[in-house]
Amino acid sequence: MKSKVHLQKIENYSLDKIESFVRDALSVIDEKGALFSSGQKVLLKPNLLRGFSPKNCVTTNPIVVESVCRVLNDYSVGQITISDSPALGSLEAVASKAGYDPLKKKYGVKIVPLTDPIPFESEEGIPHLKIAGCLQEFDRIINLPKVKSHCQMTMTLATKNLFGLVIGKRKPILHCLVKNDKAKFGKMLIDIARHVNPCLTLADGIEAMQGQGPIHGTPYPLGVLLASTDMTALDRVAAEIIKVPINKVYALEAARLKGYGNYDLDKIEISGVTDLANLAVSDFEPARAMDISFNPYRIMKSFLKQFYEIGIKEKRGIFN
Repeated sequence: MKSKVHLQKIENYSLDKIESFVRDALSVIDEKGALFSSGQKVLLKPNLLRGFSPKNCVTTNPIVVESVCRVLNDYSVGQITISDSPALGSLEAVASKAGYDPLKKKYGVKIVPLTDPIPFESEEGIPHLKIAGCLQEFDRIINLPKVKSHCQMTMTLATKNLFGLVIGKRKPILHCLVKNDKAKFGKMLIDIARHVNPCLTLADGIEAMQGQGPIHGTPYPLGVLLASTDMTALDRVAAEIIKVPINKVYALEAARLKGYGNYDLDKIEISGVTDLANLAVSDFEPARAMDISFNPYRIMKSFLKQFYEIGIKEKRGIFN
């Protein structure tokens, strides 16, 4: 069976246009209207890597998240919760800096840190792999990645975004455990994706990040939104638009090898803008490749920075 990917050219963060895209995408992807129903607890998983303003393109734009909240309200879902595990800073401070605070008052959204890390077995035999056990409390999970270059994994798209469900400093430890084996790391990401199994992915590529992402890159006006229930299919279409070498998008290559989702374009049904050539770009700057493993000094530095961000800066109200 073919996977459906809906995409549209949208050049700015117009709430009405993005909301219209979400509705159109659901009408195509979820023809029977089975994804959402009254009273469901829904988790939104955006990219909230670090506390930056939306203009820096580090995080999923809050207008994209708001458009999803608007549509979910029409389904009369129950509590909508936003969560992630930032690399630096508390979720509250990072979400506030990223422009998410108004969502709490307008839509009754809760912004809650991930909790209760529980182990699960990876097919790659990676020890100490744990993700947030609180995910079990939700009826539906919606994946809301930001389209960005990535200095270690080439791109961060739908599948890579779910690595944020590994809580706190377990992430750099896992980086070390794979010993700079990017293919193995990609396969671990597929194991996480298969375990979490979000019901829908909507990728924010209106203002993407190029260059030395996922933090130190620069904004790139890609002008695209993508939606699918198949993360592999969405990632493949996004990679085609950006014209990045497919075999270097390690999570995507791992999906092909592990048979997760539809990788081949002839097994993907594209709606909205159907001619990828009209969306493809040729000047997207890739990231300069870096090792995936962190040395002990870098891990210790990360712990100290986290202590400073949460224990000192936030308590003193420097983020306010």
